[in-house]
Amino acid sequence: MDEIMKRVLIIMSLLVATAFHVGAVQPKLLSHSKGGDRDAWVDSVFSSLTMEQRVGQLVVPVVDPTHIATAKQVIYRYVKTEGVGGLLFSKGSIDQYATLIDYAQSIAKVPLMITLDGEWGLSMRIPGTTRFPYNMGLGAIADENLLYDYGREVARQCKLMGITVNFAPVLDVNSNPDNPVIGYRSFGEDADRVARLGIAYSRGLEDGGVMSVSKHFPGHGDTSVDSHKSMPTIDHSAEVMRDVDLMPFRRYIDDGLSGVMVGHLNVPSLDSTGVPASMSHRIITDLLKNDMGFRGMVFTDALAMKGAIVGENNCVAALMAGADVLLSPSSVKGDIAAVLAAVKSGKISESSINERCRKMLEYKYALGLSVGHKAVSSASLKGKLNSPEADAVNRKLVSAMIACVRNDDDLLPVRDIERKSIAVVNIGEGKGNTFAQYCGKYADVDAYGTTTAFTAAQIASMEKHDIVIAAVYNDKSASVNALKQLKGCSGLVTVFFMNPYKMSKFAPLGSKAVLLVGENGELAQEYGAQAVFGGIRVNGSLPVNVKGIASLGACVGLVKTCLGYTSPAAMGFDSSLGKRVDSLVNVGLRTGAFPGCQVLVAKGGNVIIDRSYGYVDAAKTRRVNDSTMYDIASVSKVAGTLPGLMLAYDEGLYKLDDPVSKYVEGLKSGDKSDITIRQMLLHESGLPASLSIPGIVMDTATYKGRLIAYRQRGANTIKISRGVYGNNTARMRKDITSASESKDFPMKIGQGVYVGAATRDTLMQRIFDSKLRQSKNYLYSDLNFALLMAMEEKVTGKKHDEFVEKRVYGPIGATRTCYVPLAKNHKASEIAPTEKDNFLRRQTVHGYVHDELAAFSGGVQGNAGLFSTANDLGKLCQMWLNGGSYGGRQIMSPSTVKLFTTTKSNKSRRWLGFDGPDTKNEDKTPTAPLASPSTYGHIGFTGTCFWVDPDNELIYVFLCNRVNPSRDNSAFTRLNIRPAIMNAVYEAMK
Repeated sequence: MDEIMKRVLIIMSLLVATAFHVGAVQPKLLSHSKGGDRDAWVDSVFSSLTMEQRVGQLVVPVVDPTHIATAKQVIYRYVKTEGVGGLLFSKGSIDQYATLIDYAQSIAKVPLMITLDGEWGLSMRIPGTTRFPYNMGLGAIADENLLYDYGREVARQCKLMGITVNFAPVLDVNSNPDNPVIGYRSFGEDADRVARLGIAYSRGLEDGGVMSVSKHFPGHGDTSVDSHKSMPTIDHSAEVMRDVDLMPFRRYIDDGLSGVMVGHLNVPSLDSTGVPASMSHRIITDLLKNDMGFRGMVFTDALAMKGAIVGENNCVAALMAGADVLLSPSSVKGDIAAVLAAVKSGKISESSINERCRKMLEYKYALGLSVGHKAVSSASLKGKLNSPEADAVNRKLVSAMIACVRNDDDLLPVRDIERKSIAVVNIGEGKGNTFAQYCGKYADVDAYGTTTAFTAAQIASMEKHDIVIAAVYNDKSASVNALKQLKGCSGLVTVFFMNPYKMSKFAPLGSKAVLLVGENGELAQEYGAQAVFGGIRVNGSLPVNVKGIASLGACVGLVKTCLGYTSPAAMGFDSSLGKRVDSLVNVGLRTGAFPGCQVLVAKGGNVIIDRSYGYVDAAKTRRVNDSTMYDIASVSKVAGTLPGLMLAYDEGLYKLDDPVSKYVEGLKSGDKSDITIRQMLLHESGLPASLSIPGIVMDTATYKGRLIAYRQRGANTIKISRGVYGNNTARMRKDITSASESKDFPMKIGQGVYVGAATRDTLMQRIFDSKLRQSKNYLYSDLNFALLMAMEEKVTGKKHDEFVEKRVYGPIGATRTCYVPLAKNHKASEIAPTEKDNFLRRQTVHGYVHDELAAFSGGVQGNAGLFSTANDLGKLCQMWLNGGSYGGRQIMSPSTVKLFTTTKSNKSRRWLGFDGPDTKNEDKTPTAPLASPSTYGHIGFTGTCFWVDPDNELIYVFLCNRVNPSRDNSAFTRLNIRPAIMNAVYEAMK
């Protein structure tokens, strides 16, 4: 029997040797540092060490950093008395780590190799640092370059702390769903995927100057036992070990990477003696070093673990097996003594100790330790560790690890949102979390949430929705049952924020679409919502088999159709942009330039700044948020009237050089009959700038003297603006206005102020009768767009507001963009008030349009009247940047968008309808001086603007109500804040 076993083992060894035999690969960290300087330093240090100190260099004990005074005593003993080569700290704070690393290096004769067990970055051991995803989540990522960037970032953070070795990545192929110790720590069940992602991460670490240590050789993926508690057995055949478990390590070694940690594993197909792999000569020396050609550093797993307990001293056994570094021995002093005794007895040769010690010193040199330790300032560490660049890397990882594993009926990304009612249902969390908030950026959603079960009334309400997005945050039985309650919901989308293995508890699923976000957290919820609505491209694939749900590799690609949301650093901007915007806005708030505002910046289809500041009014009654609606004043010309005109042009309903009189009856006779649509769009019609609304709506019989005076005298005591005073006895005409609602006056434009068709007709007639200027040179005029809206309504046969809300705002998800918002189910509390009007409406204008022409036209007019948010305007701008498409819909043709955004006047800075930069006079440009000449957009009197720079794929939106409480606001003009913020954006572009 013994002879048969020997033959079997020989055959197996040959099989493995044949599969893995390669020439020895020198790790790149060592080969790149090779030279006379390294040799001289190593020789000098090595020759100064006694045999006991050389053995000490091979020992890396664990230190508990939580009590600094106690930890310093332990470190002093380890470093000064026992001469260890490195330290591994357990869980502790940034300050504890920094203090103790500085202390340890300051007392060390030989620089210490400070190590980290940081499989998902420093946060695994140091709370308060960037929390990167678990490997199982990262296993869904298709682009391994992201893993390289991740490794580089972890290396940066390690070096800030003085850490030079990271015990990562885990290269175990997790082929057992019930594995209690690896599981989410693995990149998945596919050996090739584990190898690709693990190697990319390791390259990043080592290119960043930190040694990677892959683990747990020869493979810990198929076990149901935790090696911290006892020694697991891996019952794979030699062939399976070769093709699955060992393959990632072979490729890691072939790539010239540095470290391998050997696990405390019983692997009968590789060594039938039953000793742990960490103490097996066959596994470490014969297989890893000889057959696989590894010339890097071999670490044991922590020798204090239960799985490492053997009859003899495990440190002696590990060194005899071929290990280089003894990690976390049970008794540092006793174990060093045991190794020295083994050397003295000849059990371990002096030459093998010397060889290992020299290798340790070579790595210390390669890792930059020969130049001495630079003390770490813990005061500045937190900001440096949690940098915007770290957040950018994290965002890219989280975004890329989302996988769609089912998408029946092409349900995702959600589109046609104006035609569908949508519910967001949180299972395991409350209804107001980040996921629900971000879903609300794309559509109007009804939110629900439970940590127990839904009521019958809630279920009945959910079932009325066209799409139900169920977000599941844990695999508790209550969550499993809560998801089952939704089986009657049509259009069910399930988004799992968890380890994919946990999804099997929810099988079978009645969902039409299934998304996996590998874990839960703020960023995961942000990007999960974006994946549902098309804010990001989804191309992740399932890293494991999930019984009853989907198979390994399942991947349904989803396209990006909408704006996404990320950070400035993630899009290549200087990370200080957010602070710079904050600073500029805060100056405006302090000086009273405006009570509050919204700022949005998007680059390449992704929002990088989406911030709300201050209050909705000067009285500070409510905070501004991203849902606050602003009166956007003349921005309405290009965000309201122009989209309607572009759609009508798309449909061939007019030509640019048609006379407006062809469509507007009131212009057919008189001096305006030949004015073309093009001329009005360019403000080259010859029309005056505006109408004097008080002179039209005020009853001349109610006042004597002047209606408007330019100094305060007599009855002219009502201040309208600086140096302008209204007559205090003047009242509005009763034939075109009313103090109460009636059939003739159904349109409310303020408390106790109603207008009707007669009012609008009166105003339009004044426009028809207005006196043309002699010249048709450029003069900006509200009247042009009033006439253009009338023309649009004629050719489309639709009311303007209904037309653009149905054809533009609805399809793009601009749910908070409309005219007359109070008449369309929006509350006054959602809207920022504008001016305290002391003369016409005699009230603070709140929820009604500020502009007098638009107001007395009933709230819908071509020059003004639109209310919106920065987020909604960003969608409109992105639609134009996309060539007329958004949310998977072609809103208008690319050719029409190109025509209106690139046809420029030869007399002014104007495009067709849009304003643009003044390239001849920087002092007069409404844009940032750095904006490209192709930039288009508009500004509004209330303190609003948007600009689109197609050359840089940039969108900038600024909304405020600088006229609250009064239009007399010199601070706003003096600060010139709109272009100032925009310029900061350009300055931050890299």
